[in-house]
Amino acid sequence: MKLTQTIICFAILFLTSTQVYGQDEYNLDETYQIDREGTIYLSSNDAEVSIEGSNRSDVRLVIYRYVDVDGINIGSSGSFRMDVEQRGGDLYIQENNSENRTMFIGSVDEEYRITLEVPRNLALDLKGDDDSYEISNTNGAISINADDSDIELSEVTGEDFDFDLDDGNISIDEARGKLKLSMDDGELNVGRAEFTEIDASLDDGELDITTSLADGGLYLFDFDDGDLELNITGGGGEFDIHHDDRNISVDNNFEEVSSDDERSVYRIAGGDARIEINTDDGNIELRTM
Repeated sequence: MKLTQTIICFAILFLTSTQVYGQDEYNLDETYQIDREGTIYLSSNDAEVSIEGSNRSDVRLVIYRYVDVDGINIGSSGSFRMDVEQRGGDLYIQENNSENRTMFIGSVDEEYRITLEVPRNLALDLKGDDDSYEISNTNGAISINADDSDIELSEVTGEDFDFDLDDGNISIDEARGKLKLSMDDGELNVGRAEFTEIDASLDDGELDITTSLADGGLYLFDFDDGDLELNITGGGGEFDIHHDDRNISVDNNFEEVSSDDERSVYRIAGGDARIEINTDDGNIELRTM
């Protein structure tokens, strides 16, 4: 009896299924007005996002999405579109994807690119999942909240950076101002910076930051199990490190003020910045350049 019921179920599925071979393509190429110092809000998933600043006064948005489907569909519904709204001098770009395939058997290949040409002064507020971001030639604030994303910033001269990632990699060639970072497991590499403030928290990852220290600046690093390489190009201050295992390496320019099983304090001359590092089990390397 059970075998008969199973055969009937497979027969129904076969009769109601749809063999699918096809391509879906979505294209958008439009320009939008925005205030001189407005904000672009972008929400997307699985997209290659490229943003470049220029002398233009409006925003050019180009979207290309191509989906190649090859297989068998028991049921499908929904559609894809991008909603764009100008509101209060800002620009909101929201992916609206309700595509759904039930018991799909086969393959789906997708190419999805979002390209923005923007005025340099604009701020960016980006949200994504499995996206990649390339941002260049901007001087506004940058905020990115994303999962499993790669971020590359070049020639960005803004003074406010805010990253909230689960897993990902962030590369910045040069920066200044304030950096806020929350990350579960990933890497941050900053080639050259003049940060006046850092607030970085991560579970398990690697930070490699080259920066000067500002007088009165506050630099906070909170790790569960992560590694920090901090290269100081100018300024000075006190480094207060709380640790479970003492895996600390410093060069000869660091004066050891005190050290025990749970806390080590170092100082370099040239300023009064405060650097606080909390780590359970991580490697800390402090260097001057």
